[in-house]
Amino acid sequence: MKKLCSVLLALGMLLALSGCGQASPTQTADGQPWEDSWVQIGGVLGAEEPGNGFTLLDNNDALSPMEMYYTTWTYGEPTAYTNEDGEETDLYDAQLYLLLDGCETLEEAEAEIADWLSREKEQYTVTDAFTDTFGGQDFTCIVYQCGSDTNPYARGISAFGVYQNQAISVELTCRDTYTGDEQAVLTAFLQGLHYSAVTE
Repeated sequence: MKKLCSVLLALGMLLALSGCGQASPTQTADGQPWEDSWVQIGGVLGAEEPGNGFTLLDNNDALSPMEMYYTTWTYGEPTAYTNEDGEETDLYDAQLYLLLDGCETLEEAEAEIADWLSREKEQYTVTDAFTDTFGGQDFTCIVYQCGSDTNPYARGISAFGVYQNQAISVELTCRDTYTGDEQAVLTAFLQGLHYSAVTE
């Protein structure tokens, strides 16, 4: 959550730096046609809609000069929430975030993933961890309880992967009011990610 808050703060500060839109790839890395219906993220990823009641809230390229992209989907109606800093925001039963960070090298992307994983393990109570392949891409996943008086979410599941020189983080956080199966939602979403033929 702290990672995402930092990204959101940076997004707010750098909205004026929004770059030109990325040209859509014509095919995926495995040679399949690129679908216009996919949510395009940084010219690297195409995300199928997650379904299961989730709706696209934002696909933000404000940090594109830094090769960083942030996309979020929400479940449920928004409710007003004031965080520990006195800032008002909308809160949903569940939120699905995708963060894509373009690094200079594969090694830098792997180091970024290691850092993200370390932060989440420090912040949350991890109840399970595993590595699996979704849509041909390897991800390390952690399941956790949030367990904090300052965090309105009760639980979550995150997945971290590296595609060429791109670090990918997908996080699904849920309130107690969310009755869906978050692991099934995340699995379906990861299976619906498509990768363009980017090069390092």
